[in-house]
Amino acid sequence: MTREFIDEMKEALKAEKNAILDKLARQDSDFKDLVSAKTINDSIDSVTEELAFSKIQFTAVHDYNKLQAINNAISRIHNKQYGYCFQCGKEIPENRLRAIPYAVVCVECKNNQEKETFRRR
Repeated sequence: MTREFIDEMKEALKAEKNAILDKLARQDSDFKDLVSAKTINDSIDSVTEELAFSKIQFTAVHDYNKLQAINNAISRIHNKQYGYCFQCGKEIPENRLRAIPYAVVCVECKNNQEKETFRRR
C-alpha cells in the first residue's frame, strides 16, 4: 500500500468519525427533546414513545461500535499495521478498504467467517 493511499484512508476515517459524532450529537438532542416532550405532555402515545427510544438506542449502539472500529483503524495506521488481515495476515485489497476503511479481515476470510456462522445455525 502506498503512503498516498494510507493518507487517503486516514482522511476518510476521520471524515466518517466526524459524521458519526455529529449524528450522535443530533440524536442526543432528539432524545432530550423526546424526554422533555414526555414530561410536558403525558398524553404521548406510549407505543410511539417506546419505538422512538428503541430507535435512538439501537442507532446509538450501532454508531458507537462503528466509532470504535474507526478509532481502532486510525490506531493501526499510526502503528503501521493498517490494511492487514487479522486472520491470515495478508494485505487487504485497496478496493475493500475503500468500501470499508475500518475492515480488519480480507474478503476471503470474511466469506469463511460467514460460512462458518451459517453452518452453526
